[in-house]
Amino acid sequence: MTSPSLTFGSILLAFSPTFSLLFLLIFQKPQLVILAVCSAFAYLISALLSSLFWLITSAFGNNVTSSGSIGTLLAVAIPGVFCQMIVRCFFVRGYFKVEAVIRRSVAKHEEETTAAAAAATNNNSNSNDNNNVSDAHAETNALQLQLNDLSCSLASGCGYALLHSLFLYGTLLASESGESNSYNDGVYSGGGGSTGHGGTLYQESCGGMPSLINGALIACMFSILDVMWMMLCFYGMRRRSLSQTNSTTTSDSNTMTESSSSGTMQSIFQGLTCQGLNDSPSGGNAAIVLVTMTHLAASLVLAPNAYEDGCKISLPLLGGVVVWVGLMLRRVMTKGKFLPEDQRRRIQGMQLGLRTVGESHHVE
Repeated sequence: MTSPSLTFGSILLAFSPTFSLLFLLIFQKPQLVILAVCSAFAYLISALLSSLFWLITSAFGNNVTSSGSIGTLLAVAIPGVFCQMIVRCFFVRGYFKVEAVIRRSVAKHEEETTAAAAAATNNNSNSNDNNNVSDAHAETNALQLQLNDLSCSLASGCGYALLHSLFLYGTLLASESGESNSYNDGVYSGGGGSTGHGGTLYQESCGGMPSLINGALIACMFSILDVMWMMLCFYGMRRRSLSQTNSTTTSDSNTMTESSSSGTMQSIFQGLTCQGLNDSPSGGNAAIVLVTMTHLAASLVLAPNAYEDGCKISLPLLGGVVVWVGLMLRRVMTKGKFLPEDQRRRIQGMQLGLRTVGESHHVE
């Protein structure tokens, strides 16, 4: 049986990114908890689709399974990446539709609140009614402040990453910590987890490191990537939705398509070189393409694990992909344009309103 300290340390290493976001950010807001659960279900759907695709291809094409480990990796990685990307985009698109419904409901509530405040003013109501109106405005402002792309993309990425890491690492963790060694008169007689003979599991792909540590590192880095990919997907899908809204008012669609395609290629190059993305539909298209490309790269850099001590190559390469995607996202964030224009104006207006309220209370 693997030592408890190694097991506990591996758990902390594998799940620390998602647990940190859950406890520090998401659990404090019920809306974000619901969003994280829905995104975890979205990953479950993507895993189901990729598994069905693998069953179909393995049943009709024996060459896929007999072409070696590299062929198997390609047959698993490429459909899996595209299934996850499609489900991720549909999830974000569904969230935008729900968000639009919530915002219409909030706007209607604010109109009713404003009408009630005007009626109370005309009827010379007391100060308690005015306080109730201001409290209602504070509740709606707090709700709209939480429903922004930054917090919602973090929550969605956290739920997606948590279930992904459980699927990726949970089976190995359960097999290593679930069965203890048994002895008969001091002689080993069975047990010992996945090794079958006691002790800690080591593999040829990483002979100098326990498999629990190797798997924990991979799960940790993919968790970080899942969160950043979801944030970039929110950025890209938001710009695409804005372009679809604006396209109804344009007349020359051919010219717009040509300029959009050239702008997308330029934005992809800027993203690959970590120069940031344009706050435009072409930047949104580039963000979706970059998420797909980096996800495929992160999957393929694990190919050296098929050989002896391949983790010495695959783990640094996977870490390089994490740094690469992090630099892309950092450039988008430092430009101050991760949030769309309407959300930036709303947050600035709420901050000014709260500051004005605080100053008025201070004067009183």
